[in-house]
Amino acid sequence: MSSEPRRPPTRGDHVWVGTVRAQDVAPYRIAVEQSRQRLSRWNPVDPGDLDRALATQSRDRRTFLIHSLDPQGDHDIVGKINVTDVVRGRFESAAMGYDAYDPYAGRGLFAQGLRLVVSLAFAEESAGGMGLHRIAAGVQPGNQASAGLLRSLGFQREGFSPRMLWLPGEDGNQGWRDHVIYAVRAEDWPAEPYATARGPRVVVLVNGASGSGRSALAGEMAAELGVPLFSEDVVRGAAAGALWALLGDSSVGGVVAGSWRPEDVLLVVDRLQRIGLDPAAVPEVWCFTAQDRSSAGPLGLGPTLPVDMGQGLGPGEIVRLALQVPSSGTSSATRHSKQVI
Repeated sequence: MSSEPRRPPTRGDHVWVGTVRAQDVAPYRIAVEQSRQRLSRWNPVDPGDLDRALATQSRDRRTFLIHSLDPQGDHDIVGKINVTDVVRGRFESAAMGYDAYDPYAGRGLFAQGLRLVVSLAFAEESAGGMGLHRIAAGVQPGNQASAGLLRSLGFQREGFSPRMLWLPGEDGNQGWRDHVIYAVRAEDWPAEPYATARGPRVVVLVNGASGSGRSALAGEMAAELGVPLFSEDVVRGAAAGALWALLGDSSVGGVVAGSWRPEDVLLVVDRLQRIGLDPAAVPEVWCFTAQDRSSAGPLGLGPTLPVDMGQGLGPGEIVRLALQVPSSGTSSATRHSKQVI
């Protein structure tokens, strides 16, 4: 068997892809001008940028064009894809930007070409690829067509970047635009279409007597951690069991606030186990004051983070407390820690 790396395909059923060439400049100008009205809603329109791109092609910056195998109208260019901002070493990651052009937009041709380009970006450099591990693309909220395209190829949502780029927006005006980041990795490629990202779950109990400031702290921690708040101050009595069911249904976890005493250990253990959580891995923020510390204590099931609520907590203390909360059941806090925040 040959040891030569397999060269990635550059031709599909209806399109072929390649890096930019001098002969592409003229048809590219036609493609961009014909698509100007549609493109200007989300991106700056510059028919001359391909000419400049020819001079900047390198190992870490490539501009690909998707060509139709069945040309129509005045050009054969289905779309353009830039793979830029490559960071090598331990990252091997790049950013990707793209445009689709009329009269080919909306017919599935661009998706076929984009799939070929991603395969090229992940292929070994010795096979003509870029040797990347991760490709990310930012999409403005509201650009459903672009985000849907990425999701159809298996890109998964990674996060949200506020005021990321100076661009036209849905309102037609220039401004600093928020972006949602979608990414895919080489080990997942070709990726399952529309697969939902399953990130780490964060679950924490915030425990303390009524009037201790527990409820406010729980809300601030939920905001800092970016997870829902499930509070027994809102749903009381027998209905409180619904909070635990909601926690179990949450893909990101949540902060559960309540007033549990050591005699409630078996109840809380049962609630956690019913939704598939290991009680020993769920951290507990124990809120106390000097007046009640001697008469009450934490449940002591998992890592315990004592907080003296009598001293007041500023934003820095809340952030440092949230940073000690582990995810996915892995703990960075010491069980029954003696540290007091």
